[in-house]
Amino acid sequence: MATKKNPRCASCKWQRKKCSESCIMSPHFPSTDPHKFEIVHRVFGTTHVLKTLQGLKENERAAAVNSMVYEANARIKDPVHGCAGAVDQLQKKIAELESQLSTKQEELQRMRLIVGQIASELIARSHFLYPTPEDDDMVLEDADQLWEPLWDWKM
Repeated sequence: MATKKNPRCASCKWQRKKCSESCIMSPHFPSTDPHKFEIVHRVFGTTHVLKTLQGLKENERAAAVNSMVYEANARIKDPVHGCAGAVDQLQKKIAELESQLSTKQEELQRMRLIVGQIASELIARSHFLYPTPEDDDMVLEDADQLWEPLWDWKM
């Protein structure tokens, strides 16, 4: 029966050494994704990554590797600021969007005020357009006064 070979992780493959079953890099840098290890290796170095992972609990290592990959990608894109540059850009964008939101909220408040004024004016004018039953009685009572002669014909 043939023994199943343990595939080398990207780190061991990069270093051209045999990958053991206890390799700390194996779960995080599979041989199917060598680019991930190459980026981290280029920025941090294999020794630093290995020491960092050895200093962490097993359940914290995946998050650490993800952080290192993110930081390495950011460092390659922006060698001076790294992910701090990305954070700074996002904070500026947030401030810009908050300013726009504030402006739009003020504009909305002004529009609501205008709509309220227009609605009040329409309600006031609707009295003339659509008289109430009480208004009809008043008009009929006052109608007799309208037909009184302005002068006396008996002159």
